[in-house]
Amino acid sequence: MDRLALVADTHAYEAGLPQLLAFFQDRGIRHLACLGDCPPEPFRPWLEMDAGQRLYWVYDFYGPEMPEATGCGEALELEGRIFLAHTRAILWTHFKDRVHAYQQSRTVARPPLLLCHGHTHVPSVTRFSPPFSRLLYINDALRPQEFKPRQACLTLAPDTIYLIVPGAFTMEEGRHPTFSFAVLDVPESRIAMVSLKDLADLESTELFPS
Repeated sequence: MDRLALVADTHAYEAGLPQLLAFFQDRGIRHLACLGDCPPEPFRPWLEMDAGQRLYWVYDFYGPEMPEATGCGEALELEGRIFLAHTRAILWTHFKDRVHAYQQSRTVARPPLLLCHGHTHVPSVTRFSPPFSRLLYINDALRPQEFKPRQACLTLAPDTIYLIVPGAFTMEEGRHPTFSFAVLDVPESRIAMVSLKDLADLESTELFPS
């Protein structure tokens, strides 16, 4: 796997998803993970655009499921170190033993362990090291109308556990755009966090500035 796009919490919003999927495809991104609270219909074209594209679909207790996706479940594991679920609670339920084993291992220079989930609608990256986990990136707002566009590229250190939330790609309350997503550059151990309020800015978005 080269790059993995992360999208979550689209809810009933569909209008901008074709543009987002085209953006990913135009940039050679072939792997897409949907982290829950998304209807399947707007994502099905991703599997039809190119036979080599992959879709990893996670859902909460109430679904909806997407059996035709490359992977479908309440929690998914990719490449032995990328874990996907809709909520943090589901991540812990399925993968806590793996997280503890990673924490306790004395092996060094390991690729980072990446725990990715949706649900909160708040884009964030946290270095998980209890009891003093460190928030590295966040784009929060008290009210949806105060949400601001923001973008960052973060390098992910080896021997480290990260919690990654791409944020919501939706229209909050049907009125306030919070177009957020993330892209993992797996070989380079880095992540692009993107939040837009105007989809017209998507085409000029540079994920990993040189």
